[in-house]
Amino acid sequence: MPSATPPLPSAAAASDPSQIACLRRRAGELLAARGVFGLVWLNRDLTAHTRFGTLVEFVAVGEPVTRSLAPLIGLEAEIEALQAGQVLRVPNVSIVTDCGPGPRLNLGFYAFEQEDLILLVVSHAEMDTKLAIELSRQIRGRLMAETEAAAKSQELARANTDLRIANSHLEQFATIATHDLKAPMRALGYLADEIESALAVSDGDRAKQKLAELRSQAKRVSSMLSALLHYSSAGCGGASIESVDVRELIEEIVRSLPRGTVAVTLQGDWPRLETLAAPLGLTLRNLIDNTIKHHDRPQGQLVISCTDAGEVLEFALADDGPGIAPEHHASMFLPFRTLGSGGEGMGLAIVQKMLDAVGGTIDLQSEPARKRGTTFIIRWPKQIAL
Repeated sequence: MPSATPPLPSAAAASDPSQIACLRRRAGELLAARGVFGLVWLNRDLTAHTRFGTLVEFVAVGEPVTRSLAPLIGLEAEIEALQAGQVLRVPNVSIVTDCGPGPRLNLGFYAFEQEDLILLVVSHAEMDTKLAIELSRQIRGRLMAETEAAAKSQELARANTDLRIANSHLEQFATIATHDLKAPMRALGYLADEIESALAVSDGDRAKQKLAELRSQAKRVSSMLSALLHYSSAGCGGASIESVDVRELIEEIVRSLPRGTVAVTLQGDWPRLETLAAPLGLTLRNLIDNTIKHHDRPQGQLVISCTDAGEVLEFALADDGPGIAPEHHASMFLPFRTLGSGGEGMGLAIVQKMLDAVGGTIDLQSEPARKRGTTFIIRWPKQIAL
């Protein structure tokens, strides 16, 4: 009858290092097969490479060991960092398999010098309630600390994003303010010179007339500052929708701009709209100012019309100026682009930024080789998502 006990090694085998290693491996596999302990070889990324023993049958080969041993979640970095000769022990771990709760286990992780693998040795745990409670408390505390750190990291990322957006809005506001305020400030200077000239020749009536114009321009500057400040706060997330009489808005813009000899005519239907007043006003003001500034004749015409086009209001601004050659159409909406003299080339770039912010569009139609004039068509959405 064969013996159930493995034969003892011979003296020659016991002195041969390779035989000794082979015997140890066979002994380990025998103990693993009998459920005394289990062996799992792990890759350095903690993927299960090979397993031995019934005690570790719940470990899935080819998958991260954390999927089978959830209590290891949060300890991955420490296990992966093990150096040759180092051991990491995790005692009294409770597992749950597809068949329900399993036994409580002791886990030991061993790193070896010549193997790019980590050996996980699994054995039955002695029921030590205090040790289990302490281990559970430490793991729970670690997970809570990592969760809190992740939440703070996300909060910091959101704060950095908000800061970048705020800086962008501040830069945009500074550009708009600088561009839009230069024209009325120059007008104030000219009017002051004319008042001084009128007083020098004792022309009281002309001085009074220019003084009234100066007050009007000062009021315009104040109104523009209020609009710009309102737009600045709206761009930082405090925007609010208000009821706007569009015809009244455009008429106020026309009155406030130095038209010179360009006659402005309004056509079409001009409804009341629930929208952002400051961006709409700045958009129309910049386009009208751009037309007047670049007109090349003593007498000019600008026709502004408004049409209800379903989901948008369509504004068309058609002038009889020199026009813009087709090869320059795309570049006209970039910063600091201008044709000829006059202006800093920021008006149309500001218009484009305004429309991008609200989801509107703008088209430029002009073929000076065929016909004089330029037409800008703006599509302003009736519903703006804040």
